[in-house]
Amino acid sequence: MKLFALSIFLIFFQINLSFAQKEKKISRKERKELKRQRHIEQKQAILDLFYSKKWVIEAHTVFDRYNQSYQLNPTINFVGVKDEEGALQLGFDGLIGWNGVGGVTIDGQVTKYEIKEGKENSSPVINLRFQGRGIGAAVINVTVNTSKQATARVNGDFGDRITFSGIIKSLEESSVYKGQSLF
Repeated sequence: MKLFALSIFLIFFQINLSFAQKEKKISRKERKELKRQRHIEQKQAILDLFYSKKWVIEAHTVFDRYNQSYQLNPTINFVGVKDEEGALQLGFDGLIGWNGVGGVTIDGQVTKYEIKEGKENSSPVINLRFQGRGIGAAVINVTVNTSKQATARVNGDFGDRITFSGIIKSLEESSVYKGQSLF
């Protein structure tokens, strides 16, 4: 019985060794090309998400205008776009705010939506103008890398600035909870 188990082990070891040798035979140039192809596919997936105009950034970190960071719940902190509508929400766990989830929710119209694809190795960027009820206009700059880490810089017309950092997802994949808007 021990001899049988040992022979099975040796067979599996030999198979794993042969697969490892085949993977090592991939040249540096081929690995670089595979990495480039993967980057192109990931960038195209992000661009498809941008062009659909149905995305949300679930923010796990928010930065104020002094660049102080705050770790927050991504379920109630987000920046999102659905067709020509947009929403910003900032909420804190354990508090009751104007929106019912510890902060503020701002709905509004997206009046400008510009996608910059960039060069092959660069990340795509969205510049959009958001006309929110209760806050006026804001410019939002969104950058996303190929691992879907996104940063949304929100600049208000009155000098207000806040940055949301998190994962970008389609609306179908997202699990955000939207509170009551101001107006």
